[in-house]
Amino acid sequence: MRTILFGLDGATFTVLDHMMAEGIMPNLKAFCQTGVRAKLRSTTLPMTPQAWTSMATGRGMGHHGINDFVRIEIRDDSVYAKYNTSTDIKCDTIWKYASRNDRRVTVLNYIGLAPPEPINGHSIPGFVPSRHLRRSSFPADLFNRLKEAEKFNIRLMGLELDFEKKALSQMPDEQWLPWIEHHIAREEAWFGTLEHLMINEPSDLTAIVFDGVDKIQHLAYRFLGPECLPADPTPWQSEVMQRCRDYFQQVDGYLGRTRELLGEEGRIFIASDHGFSASTEIFYVNKFLHDEGLLVWKEQPKGDENETIFVDKLQNHLDLIDIKRTKAFALTPSSNGIFINVPPEEYDEFRGQLIDKLFQIKGPDGGQVVTEAKTREEGFPGPYENHAPDLTLTLRDFGVISVLNASDVVIPRSQPWGTHHPDGVLMASGPGLRSGVEVERRDIVEVTSLLAHSLSLAIPADYEGEFPESFYEADYLADDPPRIGDSAECPISQDADGGDDSGEEFSEEDEAIVLQRLRSLGYIE
Repeated sequence: MRTILFGLDGATFTVLDHMMAEGIMPNLKAFCQTGVRAKLRSTTLPMTPQAWTSMATGRGMGHHGINDFVRIEIRDDSVYAKYNTSTDIKCDTIWKYASRNDRRVTVLNYIGLAPPEPINGHSIPGFVPSRHLRRSSFPADLFNRLKEAEKFNIRLMGLELDFEKKALSQMPDEQWLPWIEHHIAREEAWFGTLEHLMINEPSDLTAIVFDGVDKIQHLAYRFLGPECLPADPTPWQSEVMQRCRDYFQQVDGYLGRTRELLGEEGRIFIASDHGFSASTEIFYVNKFLHDEGLLVWKEQPKGDENETIFVDKLQNHLDLIDIKRTKAFALTPSSNGIFINVPPEEYDEFRGQLIDKLFQIKGPDGGQVVTEAKTREEGFPGPYENHAPDLTLTLRDFGVISVLNASDVVIPRSQPWGTHHPDGVLMASGPGLRSGVEVERRDIVEVTSLLAHSLSLAIPADYEGEFPESFYEADYLADDPPRIGDSAECPISQDADGGDDSGEEFSEEDEAIVLQRLRSLGYIE
């Protein structure tokens, strides 16, 4: 049976339900009326690399090894950062598992596909510069075959730094509309590619991620979330709100066309890697650690005055920290994590004391700011738990930490900012699936089981979570029950502390370009 994974990066029912009620997404409304839906609990760190990789592998970060966009290591009083690629994924993906079992696969704009690995089908990765998109895709001649696709556009599908870098907290008003319109055009290029392949080279499993949902909500959540909408919008605000609606209406049209191409005999699963909500304050974690005497600056950095969470260059930030004299520090907002730098014999006691101090941080209103401080073993159990920071924080508004210095530890934002929420979305429609119901919250690792079952494959025994039986009619599952097979294969043999040198790696210049994009999105410094 042909199966579609229709990925909406950062989609949340808070916004989607509002869009459906307003008549902006009629295809999605019809999908929900004829299908089944549930909130989807994201990973411990509800961030793009960790969450989408968990959905692709059916495993948590402690097993697949991808925590953040970059991996941080402390060695010999020095700190190192490495950009994660496909060679760093320690578990088998559904793309490779399906390929080995003679299923044809198409994967578009999904993170963790570069450098490319052979599959029985096609792959074009997300988070890759435009000039390297061709050599980062599979097979090598794919782009030549796509030249006939009407909307295919490499420049739009890859990195467009001139637009991406504008999505900062202080983007001038006049730049908002061109930035949103760029993402409308970009999604058109990705969907044109999907449509061409579905018609001319169809696959058993087709997956695509529309990541503009995430980007636009980061910038403009206060014009999308019904709890934030201005009561009396200015003309400029009204125009921004309309262009945001135009984006969601466009994606809704793509869903309708995808259903048409798939036909009634196929299944579509709509999923997001996390949800969204509004962040209303900034927690300057390194300011807190410095005030506690745990972080030592070589030179006191200037305090942030622009509600920023990142610095221009990670190395410049590292150069300001006296690592030898520092016991705890934060490097990337996207990890929401604190790294501990104390002797092993002091580690457990120090970590426990630091957690206690974090829970005592109060906002201007007297409320507790840090609601969770998960240790590696609590949040990421498995052989690769050391790929996570020593502590991963959850803040009361689900915001990301700022690594900058500031005048105070917690400062209210002048305007709400879109931030990741742990509850994403999962919806499904097709043969055997229930109709017009909402079921209990599911876990993101369980999506992989749904895909495997839909492809008539055995579900690997080491997939985490449970098969979501509540998504299906009981009579249907009685005739087609989920089968548990052997454990999934690991693509390469690796130890828990090692990397892998197989496959094509990015050059230093390539990594610098990708890191620049991540900085422009506010994910890392």
